[in-house]
Amino acid sequence: MEKHFIKFADLPPNPLDAEDLKEYLELGMNTCLLTEDDVKLIKDGQLSDEYKQAIRNIADAGLQVWIRNMFNDADYFQCEVPKEGSNYGDPYEMEPRNITTEFEEFPAVTGFYMADEAYMYTLPEKNYVGWMQDMPQMNNAHKFASFDKLTRLVDWKNKYYPNAFFHMNHVPGRSWDHFLPRNGEFYNYEDFLTEYCEVILKRLKGCGRSICLDNYPLIGEDYLESDYLQDIFTMAKVWRKYNSEVAEEDKATLGICIQTFEAKSMFDERKRDIISPEEVTLQMYCGMALGARLFEYFCYHSYQDLFIAIKGPNKQKRIYHHVQEAIVRTNYLEEVLFQYDSRGAFVVCGSHRSDNTLAFLSLKDLMIQDHTISVESSHDTLIGCFESGEKKGYMFVNYTDPKRKHKNYITVRIPDAEKVCLYLNGKTQVVELTDNKEVCMVLPEGAAAFLALE
Repeated sequence: MEKHFIKFADLPPNPLDAEDLKEYLELGMNTCLLTEDDVKLIKDGQLSDEYKQAIRNIADAGLQVWIRNMFNDADYFQCEVPKEGSNYGDPYEMEPRNITTEFEEFPAVTGFYMADEAYMYTLPEKNYVGWMQDMPQMNNAHKFASFDKLTRLVDWKNKYYPNAFFHMNHVPGRSWDHFLPRNGEFYNYEDFLTEYCEVILKRLKGCGRSICLDNYPLIGEDYLESDYLQDIFTMAKVWRKYNSEVAEEDKATLGICIQTFEAKSMFDERKRDIISPEEVTLQMYCGMALGARLFEYFCYHSYQDLFIAIKGPNKQKRIYHHVQEAIVRTNYLEEVLFQYDSRGAFVVCGSHRSDNTLAFLSLKDLMIQDHTISVESSHDTLIGCFESGEKKGYMFVNYTDPKRKHKNYITVRIPDAEKVCLYLNGKTQVVELTDNKEVCMVLPEGAAAFLALE
């Protein structure tokens, strides 16, 4: 059976608009979130007819359906009494409902997006952190979604939809308010992601599941944010450890969010828009190099003036063709990567120019050692390491900001190989190694290559 990476976008198409769904599919997506932006989940305590029709429409468009927990609420599917909550500061109300097996009649419903950016644990009603005390919306922080609350959703899915995919997305490491010290115990980002594995993933039974984060690297004018790779490397480390501890049917899929909107800094006035396919491919290749097979694009529709996205505020195809081209360019590697398991990654500083030295220093304890190959590159390079039985493979990513238009000249020395298979620019080439045992390649901005050792 042909395998594909999971691809979907937040702020999804209108499920009542056939043309919107068609363009979303043509963009390169294969999964569609069903939110309550255009249809309501509940009417008179039951799953609404409009919501059911939305599921049919998405299925008819050729897409899988993932039901989105609109409020990140543990009682979203089963709520006995009217409820008022706070979705990270935004108040909401939920009417009673008891949804159990209603989705069984829709084969296209293959997964649930259960929460976005949940906290590590339920925060106390009175918080000790100064800036949180000074923000009125944080007065309800104890109501926000957290791993311990969301176990209720795990139990609900285990009972009624044991085979459906379970997805949650996580904050970047700089959002430290999500893993505050507690009872004298201090945590870091790795602890936070590990807690998710222990509390949520290990509670799930025999289904697809994800470990996924958002960290957007393109905010400064012409450089990559220094914490981007550190977060992905940390997540990949936690993911590999989790998968090594569970049965095959309980293993998780690694995912990353892809910046496809005008990103704004949380701390200053910096902002940056996507202006080329290469800015999208760079992010996708970075995820692939660490083992990602799920890509969550943020976002498809623009949300007021807060998020200017793939489609603009007037539904114009703003950066649509950049994203579409990026997905087309990267598709050919899916079949290759599905043949391998990720072992980790390392980086090489450019000998001609290195713009990411600070970022690379933070990876010292996260990189793996590999003595099969040695790599020299003119510019910064990310190298993902893979294996399939006795066979090894390597993915090389030109890790430079595409705006700088750096061509990366890479030389790979493989002393013990006779030939390799090089996947580059959508083409496959078998390279016989001569006496110097070297393979040379040139990666333009936003590009990557995969090298399979024969």
